[in-house]
Amino acid sequence: MTVPILLTLAAVLGSALLGGLLARAARQPAVIGEMIAVIALGPALLGRLAPAAETALFSEASRPVLATLAQFGVTAFMFIVGLEVHVQPSRSTRALGVTLGSLVLPLLLGMLAASWALPAARGHAALWASVLFIGAALSVTAVPVLALILQDRGLARTPEASTALSAAASSDVLAWSLLAVIAVSTPGPSVAQRLAALLGLAAWTLLVRTVLTHLERRDLLRRAAPPLLIGATLVAVFVSAAASDAAGLHTIIGPLLLGAAMPRRSSLHALLSGTLGQVVRAALLPFFYLTAGLALDVSTFAPPKVTLTLLLAAVIGKVGGVLLGARLTGSAWYEAWRLGILLNTRGLTELVFLTTGLQLGVIQAPLYTSLVFITLLTTVATAPLLDLTKRRFGALKEAS
Repeated sequence: MTVPILLTLAAVLGSALLGGLLARAARQPAVIGEMIAVIALGPALLGRLAPAAETALFSEASRPVLATLAQFGVTAFMFIVGLEVHVQPSRSTRALGVTLGSLVLPLLLGMLAASWALPAARGHAALWASVLFIGAALSVTAVPVLALILQDRGLARTPEASTALSAAASSDVLAWSLLAVIAVSTPGPSVAQRLAALLGLAAWTLLVRTVLTHLERRDLLRRAAPPLLIGATLVAVFVSAAASDAAGLHTIIGPLLLGAAMPRRSSLHALLSGTLGQVVRAALLPFFYLTAGLALDVSTFAPPKVTLTLLLAAVIGKVGGVLLGARLTGSAWYEAWRLGILLNTRGLTELVFLTTGLQLGVIQAPLYTSLVFITLLTTVATAPLLDLTKRRFGALKEAS
């Protein structure tokens, strides 16, 4: 028996809501609970415990609808990520040290681990592209999730928060730039077609920014109706996604660039990152989690040695790199450890990154499964590790 599509939609959104509530009760960001709860509806849990229920819930007839909603959600979300990723020039030696540590060591260790692990586990892409992809993936920090953790912990207005967010944004800019290079290297349109599409994407992004800047100066954006602004923005987002796809990049690159190019400190920016961002996260992203979960098969993990090697490279690269950069630039041990743990948060941004790599054929299903596991584990571990660090250094202070 096939479950009606509307009940399937309700099941997905309801699972995300319940997962978010449970995550908050466990002092975790709601998005982590939402991801885990919806992914569990796929082969990872429901498919193993009750295969008939999974088949009925996600019938072949419903999957095109779910895929469309997921595409809508992830495209709009990448635009929101572009809005939120703001790299500020480092104003202190400490910020520069943390940023470099967050960028360089994870990338190098990730590539080193991948060069050993990938010959038997890569996709149809060239080996260099697969190695570069793994290094970039392990360099990602989820800026939206990191911001939520900082807010929940009362750290949002501290110097540490500014340093962590700036370093995280720099890491993500590097990772997405490398992904764009990898995407261009995959089979697709001719060089002339890609160049024409890239020029069109650049011109379109510049045009949108110029028009919005002009409207903002004349105070027309503040007086426009919010539904009109949101609707027009979504049109621009999907045009950017289409141009990005035509250029041989993934569809998410165009919206990401458009979001980063939007004028800041404007009424439109606040409206989009607030109202549109909340709707996308609550109503559309759960369907992206579902598509990621449906592609996940826990019976196809990469070999344990490969998974463990990549996990160690991820944690040592991020935590160790930040710790080294912070200590060399004068940070106390407590602050350095806390920054390293915070920047080891991968979350939703990493899930989008990995799914894109799977779609591009840079990695295969076993490696994808292992990397998703690493993503969830390192993100869930952030809050407990912060508590452990606080207790440990608090005890040392009392003893001294």
